[in-house]
Parts: sequence; structure tokens; C-alpha cells
Amino acid sequence: MKLQVMSFCNRIRSAFVFYVAGVALLSLGEFAAWGEIVLVSDRLQRLGAFSNALVIDRVFVETTNGVRFLDISIKVRERGKVEQREACLEDGTKVKIGVRPVKDGFVLKFVPVKGTQPVKWGIGIRACENEFFTGLMERTVDGPQQASWEPGISAAMDLRGQTVEMIVKPTTSVYAPFFISSRGYGLFVLGTWPGFYDFCSSDTERVNVVFEGPQFEAKFYVLGAPMQLVQAFAKEVGPPFLPPKWVYGAWRWRDEHRHRTTYYDGTPVTGPFNSEVMEDVLMMRAFGIPCAVYWIDRPWAPGPLGYDDFEIDTNRLPNFSQMVRWLEEGGIRLVMWIGPFFQGRMASNALALGYTYPGQRPQRNNYPLVDFTNPEARSYWQSGVVKLLKMGVAGFKLDRGEEGIPDDGPYKVFDGRSIREVRNAYPVLYLKATYDIARKIPGERFCVHAAGSIYGGYKVWCILGWRRSGDA
Repeated sequence: MKLQVMSFCNRIRSAFVFYVAGVALLSLGEFAAWGEIVLVSDRLQRLGAFSNALVIDRVFVETTNGVRFLDISIKVRERGKVEQREACLEDGTKVKIGVRPVKDGFVLKFVPVKGTQPVKWGIGIRACENEFFTGLMERTVDGPQQASWEPGISAAMDLRGQTVEMIVKPTTSVYAPFFISSRGYGLFVLGTWPGFYDFCSSDTERVNVVFEGPQFEAKFYVLGAPMQLVQAFAKEVGPPFLPPKWVYGAWRWRDEHRHRTTYYDGTPVTGPFNSEVMEDVLMMRAFGIPCAVYWIDRPWAPGPLGYDDFEIDTNRLPNFSQMVRWLEEGGIRLVMWIGPFFQGRMASNALALGYTYPGQRPQRNNYPLVDFTNPEARSYWQSGVVKLLKMGVAGFKLDRGEEGIPDDGPYKVFDGRSIREVRNAYPVLYLKATYDIARKIPGERFCVHAAGSIYGGYKVWCILGWRRSGDA
């Protein structure tokens, strides 16, 4: 059935569109009756006047012709049948709307009909007065990391009254397009396009969700208890791999290693390895402090940033391979810092071969980034990681996956996606490239995103991965 969609002007008597962080939000005044998507489930918590129905309204699509609200009416019960509609706008835009009941909830999907080119989608989810929400990020509030520990901050795990831009931020930044409600449902938006959530901030009666992209797909988990919602989400995206036992031991780290001629007390250095590595290990041993992992941060290679060509700076870290074996003999694994960019000769070659990320301007650090969607570029960068693995490095701190990543302009990566769509996916591509190559080298390997950003919900190697020699 084709449904005529009223124009924006006729539909809303008082409305205005404004932007926060480049994502359209809709602040609405008096309005006429809306079409609704109603999801009926006895597993929903009954709060206030809300019974066993989840009401989704203010569904809109934005194209180059502007914002249009979809006047649709769909009601689906759990274990019911699939419902589909086609909405036809007065400007010729056509959209297919589908709601599919599944075992643990409902799948909602908006797809444009051929010839229609949406750039953004939005839904409103009716919220009751005493409903709370949590999820999306590891921070207390969205924005700069330091905002989460500002003096006097009152925000807590309840996102009600907050807005969240769904895009990874510089520094420690773990974002996932998944939240849960005290009504017993959770919402997971599929894909990696940037989005925006408004939890009853501009509209106290609704959670407004807006996402960029040519189509929109989301899953509503309806299971009642918070633990069940989180478990269902984890099972769908995949639980994390169990790391080797040594990862859980004590770690020793320095921000920068220097090779000195004397130890801290003036004793001359006569050992064959980096003075500070030897000093750290021997002092911990002398005081009976266990050490399972030793972590070397950048700089550890030649070059202005200490990261040229995945080569070891022998002045800073003499006899490196022998040092790795010495550590292993003492039950200590070595972890190294790496980043998703080229330096040294590899940088020059990558730029000449077109292996770099499009749209990035030259800069001192984090440049040039690898286009991990290009198999040849990925392999070239991995060849540097292999050098370290073959010298016995047991794991990596993967850093800088979120800094200086272009996300604006007409540029496309090698696989044809826009850099805007890949912005959230980039840390995941980086981690998977490391994980995949580590699996091919015999031995027990571990990679961890110990610092930087990640976009959660997309495979478990986002967080960490490991492999024993001989594993399939």
C-alpha cells in the first residue's frame, strides 16, 4: 500500500531545524497527528501510562530536497508477521519501511526505492517520565574526554537529558550504537555511519535518533532484564576472545626509553641491552615484584617520530632480538606501540603507490594514514608488523586509530565507501589488519587497543585477539 506523506510545512505548524555537530535534529512545537510504528511485546516493562507497546513516531527521511516526515501506520506483535509499507512523498521520493519480528525483538529497516538518495534518517521513540537510559559510550558525558571528570559534574550513567554524537573522538573513546532502556528494550543501529542521540533533551517525551546514510537498519531487543539485553547484543556482535593468561600479570611501561651510560644510582651500565629495560626488570626482580609484560612505547625506531619503517633504533635499543629472548627467559613478554600510518621510506612509497587514506592533509604526526580497505596497502603496512613479530614481539598497543582521520569531502576509500561512512569503521579496520597478520605468525600473540578509540559492536578483534601456535 502506498501512503501519501504530507509535506513538512503542512505537517508542522511550528518547527525549526538546527544542527548539532553537523547532524540534523528536529525541535518541534505544535503538530498534527503522527503516523506510528507500534511494537507490541509482553516483555516490555510497564512504566507509568506505558503498557506493553513501544511507540515509534516522527519517522523522517532527509534528501537533497529537505526533510520529509513519513505518515505511516504499522503495528507488529512479537512472533507476529512481517509488515512492509511503501511511502511516497510529494516530491517523488519513495521509501520502503519494513518491520520484522525476531526471536529477541524486532528489526526495523528503511530502504529507498531506486532513484531516491537519502542522506539522513530519524525516528522518535516515546519515553515515559521515569524512564532511564544507559549505553553508547564509556564516558560519563559525550564530548572531550576531560568533560567526563569536570569538577561538580552531576551526570551519571543515566543518559536522560543528554545528547550523544555517535562518532569516535580523539583519546580514549569507546563508542557503540547500542543503548538500553529501563522499559526492558535495547536499540542497536547497524552500520558505521555517524549518528546522533537526543535522550529527552530537546523533547522531554521522546528519544530522538538520527543517522546519516543511504538506508537505516536497527534492531530493537525486547527482553525485559538489562542483563538479558546486554547478553543478546554481545552474542549478536560476538563475544571477545579470551586472551592468554600472561596478559593478566603485572605490566611495566615507560613513556620513552633512553639508553643511558649509568643506572639511577650512578652504577655504570655494562649489560648488552637498553639500560632502562634492564634496570626496570632487575629492580622488580630484586624487590620481588612479578612482571609478566614489558611494554615499549614510541619512539623505538629511527626517524623524527621514532617510527620509521618498523625498524629498530639500535642506538636506543641495542641487541633487540637478544633482549626479547632475555625477557622471555625471565617469563616476560614484550609488547610494542604501533600506529596506523607510514613513516620513513615506507611513507614515500605508500604515497607514490596510492596506499594512503584519501582527503588527509600533510601533517607531522599520524601521516600518511593507511587505507586499510586497499588490500595492497594493508599488506604493505602488515609487512612492517611482521618484522616485529618475527623478532619475538608478543603483542601490540594499537594507538592513534582516531586522530586526524578525515571525514568530510567527496573522497572515497579504495573499496568505494565515502570517508564519512568509514570514519567510525577506521579503528576497527586497523585492529583487524593487525589481528589478521598476527594469526599467521607461529607463536602466542596478543593485540590490545590499550589507548585510542574504537567503534564497538563490530567483531571481537576490535578489543583484543590472540592465537596459540597451531590454532586453526
